[in-house]
Amino acid sequence: MNDLIEKYHCKDISSKKITKDKWFIGSALQSVNYTDLSGGYYYYKQPTIWTRMLSVDPVNPYWEVHNETENFLLIDKSNAEIVYFLQSVLATYVQAKLGECIKLYSFGKGSLGFLDANIQEIELEVPFHINKQRVGNYRKIFALVGDRFYPAIDCTEFQINKRGYFEININLSYLEMLCDQLDCIFCGKRYLEIVDSFGIGSEQLISDQRVIRLISLVETVKFIEKYQITVASNYLGHTVKKIYKLLAIQMFLLKIDIDMLKKFLEAVTIAAIKKELIKLQKLDTNLLKKYDSFTLSDRYGITKEIQDALNNSREYIRHYSKKTIKYFTDIPFCGDITSEKDFIEIVYKIQEGK
Repeated sequence: MNDLIEKYHCKDISSKKITKDKWFIGSALQSVNYTDLSGGYYYYKQPTIWTRMLSVDPVNPYWEVHNETENFLLIDKSNAEIVYFLQSVLATYVQAKLGECIKLYSFGKGSLGFLDANIQEIELEVPFHINKQRVGNYRKIFALVGDRFYPAIDCTEFQINKRGYFEININLSYLEMLCDQLDCIFCGKRYLEIVDSFGIGSEQLISDQRVIRLISLVETVKFIEKYQITVASNYLGHTVKKIYKLLAIQMFLLKIDIDMLKKFLEAVTIAAIKKELIKLQKLDTNLLKKYDSFTLSDRYGITKEIQDALNNSREYIRHYSKKTIKYFTDIPFCGDITSEKDFIEIVYKIQEGK
């Protein structure tokens, strides 16, 4: 990676922050004042807290709230320069580790004109918006290793004020899963201690949505603690409380003792999560019989997630198949995607369903 940065004279613009303008940084690009930058090559390593993930349902084993990313931003570069640089990134981050056993698929609007015969380009329009205005398109790159297809790297091509931008986003958990051929991202180094402590097997990490949320949320809370962001009467504080509540729900569902968190979290954080857990345990279940879902949520603050938890009324085990697939990140877990034709058709199906 350092050789790549030196070769292209990439300027390091990494941020040490996880917030911007009193908001959590949800995407790496948000950390950069890119319209103020001159033309050139830029690199930034950026942690993000993608709060939109908190409301995603169902979830899969790529469900991260806290993401660790490495990113490159090319400004005012020609198509040839973009292709050459992107091929260098793929060679450095992916192909050097997996060698000839890998084939890459680039889905995007128009052809970039890759020179590498192992990279197949496929037309797919995935719009990219800033402030609800479409400014460009995503380009999604997948990898085939053996008989399994993986998300590899995401790119974003867009124009603002007649200037061209090309961002390359590398989620390090996704990359580790791909390059080390892990069952899922939660088998990776960042999550290993938490997973081992809870005694969770890889099958649960793939199929049980309660377990997926539990592991991801514990790691997220552990990370946020470093920045001393706690429950408060502002956006950040409300978001932290939402995370605590969601974590408490998973612990309630899985019947996990609050003391299990002592190994990872500070006492004050555990106390706040315990408070949410006690609220769940003390809720009057008669209310669930008396009122409809909207009234429970609106008047009593008993959200749909809490209602489901108290009623034990939903299925938390996911079974992945072409028929039920919902996200691009479901693809590696669908055992019935057995050919390149299947894979390409599924990518189109997912995009059409958005």
